[in-house]
Amino acid sequence: MNCELIFYLAKKTSMCERVLKKQLTSLNISLLKTFFSTGSIQLGTLLCETFKRCNLCFIIGGLEFSDKQGIKNVLSKALAYEHLNDMKKIENPNGCQDGFIFRCGKQLLIVLPDEPDHIAEMLKDPLKTYIMDFSENN
Repeated sequence: MNCELIFYLAKKTSMCERVLKKQLTSLNISLLKTFFSTGSIQLGTLLCETFKRCNLCFIIGGLEFSDKQGIKNVLSKALAYEHLNDMKKIENPNGCQDGFIFRCGKQLLIVLPDEPDHIAEMLKDPLKTYIMDFSENN
Protein backbone atom coordinates (compact mmCIF):
# COMPACT_ATOMS: atom_id res chain seq x y z
CA MET A 1 0.00 0.00 0.00
CA ASN A 2 1.08 3.57 -0.66
CA CYS A 3 0.49 6.70 1.38
CA GLU A 4 1.28 10.39 1.37
CA LEU A 5 2.31 12.80 4.11
CA ILE A 6 1.27 16.39 4.69
CA PHE A 7 3.13 18.51 7.21
CA TYR A 8 0.80 21.15 8.61
CA LEU A 9 2.40 23.99 10.60
CA ALA A 10 5.09 21.47 11.59
CA LYS A 11 8.59 22.20 12.83
CA LYS A 12 10.64 18.99 12.99
CA THR A 13 9.77 17.81 9.51
CA SER A 14 12.87 15.87 8.46
CA MET A 15 13.12 13.98 11.76
CA CYS A 16 9.40 13.22 11.78
CA GLU A 17 9.52 12.00 8.17
CA ARG A 18 12.42 9.66 8.97
CA VAL A 19 10.60 8.14 11.94
CA LEU A 20 7.36 7.76 9.98
CA LYS A 21 9.14 6.08 7.04
CA LYS A 22 10.82 3.63 9.40
CA GLN A 23 7.50 2.74 11.03
CA LEU A 24 5.74 2.41 7.66
CA THR A 25 8.43 0.10 6.30
CA SER A 26 7.59 -2.41 9.02
CA LEU A 27 3.95 -2.24 7.82
CA ASN A 28 4.93 -2.70 4.15
CA ILE A 29 3.62 0.79 3.31
CA SER A 30 5.49 3.14 0.98
CA LEU A 31 5.53 6.90 1.41
CA LEU A 32 5.05 8.27 -2.11
CA LYS A 33 5.06 12.03 -1.61
CA THR A 34 5.50 14.61 1.11
CA PHE A 35 3.82 18.01 1.10
CA PHE A 36 3.94 21.11 3.30
CA SER A 37 1.04 23.35 4.24
CA THR A 38 0.91 26.54 6.26
CA GLY A 39 -2.77 27.35 5.85
CA SER A 40 -6.15 25.66 6.09
CA ILE A 41 -7.14 26.21 2.44
CA GLN A 42 -3.85 24.79 1.21
CA LEU A 43 -4.28 21.82 3.57
CA GLY A 44 -7.76 21.13 2.21
CA THR A 45 -6.50 21.24 -1.37
CA LEU A 46 -3.61 18.89 -0.57
CA LEU A 47 -5.94 16.43 1.20
CA CYS A 48 -8.31 16.33 -1.77
CA GLU A 49 -5.44 15.73 -4.18
CA THR A 50 -3.84 13.10 -1.94
CA PHE A 51 -7.03 11.07 -1.65
CA LYS A 52 -7.33 11.02 -5.45
CA ARG A 53 -3.97 9.19 -5.60
CA CYS A 54 -4.06 6.93 -2.55
CA ASN A 55 -6.28 5.86 0.34
CA LEU A 56 -3.94 6.55 3.25
CA CYS A 57 -2.74 9.99 4.32
CA PHE A 58 -0.81 11.19 7.35
CA ILE A 59 -0.89 14.76 8.61
CA ILE A 60 1.86 15.71 11.01
CA GLY A 61 1.60 18.93 12.99
CA GLY A 62 -0.95 21.56 13.88
CA LEU A 63 -2.14 19.81 17.05
CA GLU A 64 -0.60 22.34 19.41
CA PHE A 65 -2.67 25.22 18.04
CA SER A 66 -6.16 25.91 19.38
CA ASP A 67 -7.05 28.88 17.17
CA LYS A 68 -8.82 28.74 13.79
CA GLN A 69 -5.61 27.44 12.13
CA GLY A 70 -5.30 24.49 14.53
CA ILE A 71 -5.72 21.11 12.88
CA LYS A 72 -8.62 20.07 15.13
CA ASN A 73 -10.59 23.16 14.16
CA VAL A 74 -9.74 22.88 10.46
CA LEU A 75 -10.66 19.19 10.20
CA SER A 76 -13.86 19.54 12.23
CA LYS A 77 -15.08 22.12 9.69
CA ALA A 78 -13.93 20.09 6.68
CA LEU A 79 -15.18 16.61 7.51
CA ALA A 80 -18.78 15.53 7.12
CA TYR A 81 -19.28 13.49 10.28
CA GLU A 82 -22.26 11.59 8.91
CA HIS A 83 -19.99 9.99 6.30
CA LEU A 84 -17.26 8.88 8.71
CA ASN A 85 -17.02 5.16 9.40
CA ASP A 86 -14.60 5.60 12.24
CA MET A 87 -13.14 8.47 14.24
CA LYS A 88 -10.81 7.78 17.15
CA LYS A 89 -8.34 9.54 19.35
CA ILE A 90 -4.81 8.11 19.41
CA GLU A 91 -3.46 8.36 22.93
CA ASN A 92 -0.02 9.95 23.17
CA PRO A 93 1.78 8.42 26.16
CA ASN A 94 4.62 10.97 25.84
CA GLY A 95 2.72 14.22 25.78
CA CYS A 96 -0.49 16.17 25.72
CA GLN A 97 -0.99 16.24 21.93
CA ASP A 98 -3.05 13.17 21.12
CA GLY A 99 -3.43 12.11 17.50
CA PHE A 100 -6.58 11.22 15.57
CA ILE A 101 -7.84 8.65 13.06
CA PHE A 102 -10.56 9.47 10.55
CA ARG A 103 -11.83 6.68 8.30
CA CYS A 104 -14.37 7.19 5.57
CA GLY A 105 -15.04 4.25 3.29
CA LYS A 106 -11.71 3.20 1.81
CA GLN A 107 -9.84 6.30 2.93
CA LEU A 108 -7.87 6.70 6.13
CA LEU A 109 -6.47 9.94 7.55
CA ILE A 110 -4.09 9.78 10.52
CA VAL A 111 -3.11 12.99 12.34
CA LEU A 112 0.01 12.93 14.53
CA PRO A 113 2.00 15.51 16.52
CA ASP A 114 5.26 16.87 15.14
CA GLU A 115 7.47 15.16 17.73
CA PRO A 116 9.54 12.25 16.34
CA ASP A 117 9.63 10.31 19.64
CA HIS A 118 5.87 10.67 20.01
CA ILE A 119 5.26 9.42 16.47
CA ALA A 120 7.38 6.31 17.06
CA GLU A 121 5.52 5.53 20.28
CA MET A 122 2.05 6.23 18.88
CA LEU A 123 2.61 4.00 15.82
CA LYS A 124 2.86 0.92 18.01
CA ASP A 125 -0.16 -1.23 18.83
CA PRO A 126 -3.11 -0.71 18.70
CA LEU A 127 -2.60 1.83 15.86
CA LYS A 128 -0.16 -0.46 14.07
CA THR A 129 -2.74 -3.26 14.00
CA TYR A 130 -5.45 -0.83 12.85
CA ILE A 131 -3.30 0.33 9.91
CA MET A 132 -2.34 -3.26 8.99
CA ASP A 133 -6.01 -4.30 8.96
CA PHE A 134 -6.91 -1.27 6.87
CA SER A 135 -4.12 -1.90 4.32
CA GLU A 136 -5.06 -5.57 3.98
CA ASN A 137 -8.69 -4.72 3.25
CA ASN A 138 -8.15 -1.82 0.82
